[in-house]
Amino acid sequence: MKVITSSEAKKLDEATILKGISEETLMEQAAFAVADVAETFYPFSILTVVGKGNNGGDGIAAARILKNRGYNVELLIVGDPSEGSEGFKKQLEIANKYDITTYKYGEEPIDYLYYDLILDGLIGLGLKGTIKGQMKEVIEKINESSAKIISIDIPSGIDSDTGEIKGVAVKADQTVTFGALKFGHLLNPGKEYCGQIKVAPLSFDIQYLNSLNRDLIDKKICSTLLPKRPEDSHKYTFGTVLILAGSSKYPGAPILSAIGAQRSGAGLVKLITPGDSSQILSIEPSIIYRSLKKDYFEEKDISTVRPDIEKANVILMGPGMTEKAIDFVLKVIENYLDSKLILLDADAIVTLRENVKLNKNCVITPHVGEFQKIYKNLKNDIFSLEDVAKKINTNIVFKSSTTIITDGVKTFFNVEGNTSMAKGGSGDLLSGVIASFMAQGLTPLEASILGTYIVYKTARDLSIDHTSYYVTPILIANNMYKTFAEIKKL
Repeated sequence: MKVITSSEAKKLDEATILKGISEETLMEQAAFAVADVAETFYPFSILTVVGKGNNGGDGIAAARILKNRGYNVELLIVGDPSEGSEGFKKQLEIANKYDITTYKYGEEPIDYLYYDLILDGLIGLGLKGTIKGQMKEVIEKINESSAKIISIDIPSGIDSDTGEIKGVAVKADQTVTFGALKFGHLLNPGKEYCGQIKVAPLSFDIQYLNSLNRDLIDKKICSTLLPKRPEDSHKYTFGTVLILAGSSKYPGAPILSAIGAQRSGAGLVKLITPGDSSQILSIEPSIIYRSLKKDYFEEKDISTVRPDIEKANVILMGPGMTEKAIDFVLKVIENYLDSKLILLDADAIVTLRENVKLNKNCVITPHVGEFQKIYKNLKNDIFSLEDVAKKINTNIVFKSSTTIITDGVKTFFNVEGNTSMAKGGSGDLLSGVIASFMAQGLTPLEASILGTYIVYKTARDLSIDHTSYYVTPILIANNMYKTFAEIKKL
């Protein structure tokens, strides 16, 4: 499923019209999609609230279709109809021939409690500035009503490119969008306002749509990435993950990384820690483990671990390290950036402060707090994140309520995560899973896509039966096999 910006949505319309599909045809198809969803609510009385743009035109057309199907439908127009778009004016002209009761906001009172379904066609993707005046008043009244609400394209008041609420926004039960998802459907706080989302395909130019480089991660994508496991393979076929992590202060984090790597298919997993993380051997004795018997990694330790690095396919650094290990991490990067795949998580990410050069062999997996330590002025939007990925020339897994994975050229969205992942150790487990897929031959970007899906989908499924309060990283690790099995079925 493609994810597009508001400007790309406009270009998609234009490309489709150039192919011979008229704007009127697209609007009619959109209206039928909205009407079909509206019928699933079995409404008694419907109020369609529209602005004067093409989003309003979609709403008016949907109202007319529902009227034709025998529903009690009324229309409320916010703004001066004479200033409407051509699509809006055309649909209003047609609707007037169908005897739809029409009100103009502010001219007479509306009893919102009379309606059990409201269609929101106020703004859509054309939002500019902060919601105020009549538009603010009507959105507040819609939200105060007891009716179910369907938003057309995106809830009015949500910035479709950032998910930001521009003052006030419609709180929809369902959103019907067209052709592709928009950023605002996937990014909080807008994500929380959309309700269930239905994407109606319409007759869009599929060639243009497929040329765009942002996608929603789903089971189908992951089924194409799952590494093959030939019958004649052996442990070295599936690569070696070397985890250099932990400290005397945080001995548990590297254990979770090692378990994640081992239980997602790596041939060999080696764990070297400064402190004592020997508990790993009682949990997963197949992991090769040793301790340097000290508090934290130092730069000089590279000579001690060099033989292990030379034999590894992937080096994972960061979980539980503390920033005291930064010189060690920098030394490993300096020596092995071009010859090894490297994943930097947690405290290892602070090496970016040193303007260290990375490449496409690397993955960094920051959460919001870790990233803002380095990029204090980073805007909370996709474009800024993509710019950073281009600038540092690497792959980023930006962990949040919607996790964003990008190499600066291609971007993927993972919406499977929930609050069960908002616990210490979840990121450590994830880093091990991603490193495992890198060792098995996936590119760092592919490994990040598959790894986040496996971990997040497992966590989401577990929270259904166990609640998000109870789910832990170990419970996720113990149940990842179920998600693997689901993907393999495709």
